[in-house]
Amino acid sequence: MLTTTTILVLILITNIAVSLAILLTNSQRTQNRYFTFFSTIMSVWILFVMGIIHSNDALSALHFIKGASVAGTWIPPSFHLLCLSISNPNVSLKEQLLRARFPLILAFSTSILCLSHLFITKVSLMPVGSVPDATYGPGFALYTAYYPVHFTFTIITFFRALKKARGVQRVELQFVLTSIAMAIPVYLLIHMAAVLLESSQPQQYGPISIIPINLVIAYGIATRHILEVGTFIRRIIAYILQGIYLIFVYLLTYYLVLKGFSHLISDTDLPAQICATVVVAFSMAPMHGRFQKVAYKLVSSQSLNAPITMKKAGEIFQSITTQDALLCQFTDLLTESLKAQSVRLLIKTGGDFTEATSKGRVKVTLPPALVATLESTKDPISEDKLTRSRQTPTTKEVLRDLRTLNSQLATGVFSQSELRAVILFGSRTGGRIYDKTEQDTLQILCNQFAVALENARLYTAMQDSKIQNEIMLEQLASGVVVARPDRGITLFNNEAQKITGINEEQSIGKHITVLPREIYLALEVTLENENGVRNIDATIYPDENSEDFPKYIRMSSAFLLGHDGKPMGALLVITDITELKALEEQVRRSDQLSSVGTLAAGMAHEIKNPLVTIKTFTQLLPQRYNDEDFRKDFSSLVAHEVERIDGIVNELLSFSKPAKPHLIAMDIQETLDQILKLVHEQLSQNSIKLQNNCKADKSYIMGDAKLLSQAIINLILNAIDAIGENGTLTIGTINCAYRFATGDSPDRAVTRKCIRIQITDNGKGIARENLQKIFDPFFTSKSEGTGMGLSVAHGIISEHHGVIEVDSELGKGTTFYLYMPLLEEEVTS
Repeated sequence: MLTTTTILVLILITNIAVSLAILLTNSQRTQNRYFTFFSTIMSVWILFVMGIIHSNDALSALHFIKGASVAGTWIPPSFHLLCLSISNPNVSLKEQLLRARFPLILAFSTSILCLSHLFITKVSLMPVGSVPDATYGPGFALYTAYYPVHFTFTIITFFRALKKARGVQRVELQFVLTSIAMAIPVYLLIHMAAVLLESSQPQQYGPISIIPINLVIAYGIATRHILEVGTFIRRIIAYILQGIYLIFVYLLTYYLVLKGFSHLISDTDLPAQICATVVVAFSMAPMHGRFQKVAYKLVSSQSLNAPITMKKAGEIFQSITTQDALLCQFTDLLTESLKAQSVRLLIKTGGDFTEATSKGRVKVTLPPALVATLESTKDPISEDKLTRSRQTPTTKEVLRDLRTLNSQLATGVFSQSELRAVILFGSRTGGRIYDKTEQDTLQILCNQFAVALENARLYTAMQDSKIQNEIMLEQLASGVVVARPDRGITLFNNEAQKITGINEEQSIGKHITVLPREIYLALEVTLENENGVRNIDATIYPDENSEDFPKYIRMSSAFLLGHDGKPMGALLVITDITELKALEEQVRRSDQLSSVGTLAAGMAHEIKNPLVTIKTFTQLLPQRYNDEDFRKDFSSLVAHEVERIDGIVNELLSFSKPAKPHLIAMDIQETLDQILKLVHEQLSQNSIKLQNNCKADKSYIMGDAKLLSQAIINLILNAIDAIGENGTLTIGTINCAYRFATGDSPDRAVTRKCIRIQITDNGKGIARENLQKIFDPFFTSKSEGTGMGLSVAHGIISEHHGVIEVDSELGKGTTFYLYMPLLEEEVTS
């Protein structure tokens, strides 16, 4: 009796604990309340059974037996109400009672029967350790028939509800059915034993049937991470098989060690237990997976086949594809694997979510509460889980959002802890739910999908960039050539093909030597020096037998480095400037004609004044020949005017045919010092301050000191005229590098070390529109002079392979820069 009492107490405590836990989990949920009512009825029944066992007299035993029978009578209707609450959770209590009126009336009638003398005729006390024995009356047959009738009605109602149910209601009803299937055989065996033995002794073990009913239903209606019934049963079977296997292994190992070492050790019990425990511990892990497979074969299921789905997903993720193709393939996989009626994949772009449709990407507004919950929990959100959870304001809002989106499940796709996409799953065919194992599998798939999505984004961006670059390269008005460090050509656009006359097949993958010499040299110089060139003019000459004209090109290049600093090759941009050269030639010819006109006008103006004097003298000479003063004055005046004409002609000859300089090694700094001494007096007379900023360390050049002095003096005199009085003249030198264009080929246009001579005044400056004309002959803005000084100076500097540049601003002054190649960089003149 002590064992029976202990079992009943444990069952009672378990029943009460489970019912309270279910109620406290979510007291507002109808199913939880009805389950608590159902558990309360069973607890009352257990208490009456315990009263029967501990009865000391026949009368007490009679009352307890009748009480237990009445309590047992109300177990089926309470169970029926629980099923109705699962299938119709939103129906009121009054409506539920009306729907269950037949079971309630039947239970009430049977309860009255149990309290009458027709149910039990006599109760006999048995020896100590046994329960009282009841002698049943004719009403006991009706009581026995009550249960099949009631359960038949309940089962019919149950299956009707199961047929209509969808989602979590269907799964909860399936768990109820599973609990019945596990409990009824136990209870029927106990009851039939009582009938066949015509004894109430077996009834004391009736509460054992409560255990599967209580635990299975509690799991089915209360757990948040619910499993499908098939998965649940498979796990139960797997654990049972594993338990049986481990017990067998333990006993076998214990027996073998016990018998095998009995002749060596006197007491082998402890070693046998230790060995058996170790063997069981090492046997658990490898056999668990096998028993899962056996259980899977024994109980089929329509749930997600995780291994196959993961394999298919891996194949999709491994194939590099565009983002839209990946989304389409992954959506199809989820729809097919889960048998979902709809799967919506929303990609986060910026701060918005978009969905791919037949009309393109459409913006979708996701509720903030749903997005915030996904970001905070990083777990799937299911409608089933929310309905079974405690109803907080956030839970209610998220549940409402899911239903608004016609979705039963929402999963987040995270990359680097940032939400990148949301997948919404609609209802499944057959009314099935997304159980815990499927949600776990989906979350793993989503984590892998996040990586694949990022790769697809990069691939899509790369493809778009590639297409854009190809279009840009093909539409460029300049030719583009790219070569690897090994001199292999990797890019040769349409314009480059037009310029060179070489097509893509003849260039891509070939060595750069297949290109015209000028282009090849530019690429070779860039790759060899690992530095680009800029604005190099060159000429591409056609074949001797070709009727084409030469093409003038301008090239710039860049040396390409990878993100790791390793050389990637060289890029060369080629611009066809043939038409530009033709226009420049036309402009040059026009300028030459204009210069000739300017030259002629200047000569006419400069020579006309002396000629007027001479003409006047010749006209008056016959009349005043005898006038000695006239002859004396005009003869000296004519001589002066003739010298003036001679000077103009000589300057013109110097400009048109400048003297060839005699280039020798010379120190330009010494020449500058001598020039400054020569002009010192003139500077003092005009109160002009001289600033000597000569800082060049190297000043030896190849030059003609006399001609260079002439050019520099002309520039200084122009500066003095521009200053007037009370100004500043700055003369300075520095060493620098300058790119001298000495030809039309990139291998001849090089950067050389040079000395830069700077002549700066703070005079009135030169107007911007006149800067291009100051080196033209006879151009002058002064009232005196011929305008030939700067033209002659420009010619002298050019003959020394130098460059003269000017920078000026009205009201601020003018600066002339003279770039002269140093001696070690000079070439033969």
